[in-house]
Amino acid sequence: MKKILFIFLALISFSSLIAQEADEKPAAETGDIAFESSDKIFDKTIFMFNEGFSFVQVTRLQKQEKTSNFVWTDRMIGIYASVQTANFPLSDWYFRAQVLYPYQHIFNDMEVFAKQTVLYAFDFFFGMPFNFKSYKYVNINFIPGLHGMYQLSDEYHLGYFGTGAIVGFELPVSSRWTILLDGTFSVDYANLGGNSLMQPYDLAWSWQGSLGFRYSRAKLNTYSY
Repeated sequence: MKKILFIFLALISFSSLIAQEADEKPAAETGDIAFESSDKIFDKTIFMFNEGFSFVQVTRLQKQEKTSNFVWTDRMIGIYASVQTANFPLSDWYFRAQVLYPYQHIFNDMEVFAKQTVLYAFDFFFGMPFNFKSYKYVNINFIPGLHGMYQLSDEYHLGYFGTGAIVGFELPVSSRWTILLDGTFSVDYANLGGNSLMQPYDLAWSWQGSLGFRYSRAKLNTYSY
């Protein structure tokens, strides 16, 4: 009788152990991090990396008293890479860098063709992201911050510095893949380069649009297409 009772208790313990392992096995086999049950993981700082393509239009204005104002407009295309934190102590941060090629130069609504073949620009943005609004399949971010740019033009080495903001839309394609649509506007001081003595500008501003993507194993999308 004692042997039968011992075998019965042993089978119960063994079956409960198998049931516990079966409950834990799917999460281990999938390799994914469950968004709802990963509070300990999401307490840690996460770095998310984004890449994509961008379009930039920069406008510089020089006021004139006797004639109409002088207005220069440069249109550029390029690529960008950015890094954004989640659960960073005190506040999250966002940094974006772009490499751009100016393909069109306009002066007072008339296109001017560049004399130099190799022209380029580097654009930077550093800010603090805020989650403006979230829906199941759309996440809207607002990122105010500092904007800077270096541009090589036909005339000068131009330097810009100012403030701006990004409005971004995140579209979750799957749990790990996200499409990013961003729009940026900035107002800058554009007299940090060689034009500061010969041709200072009174005002400069830019607006940008970008299409990118994010792949993240650490922060998964709760809902996706």
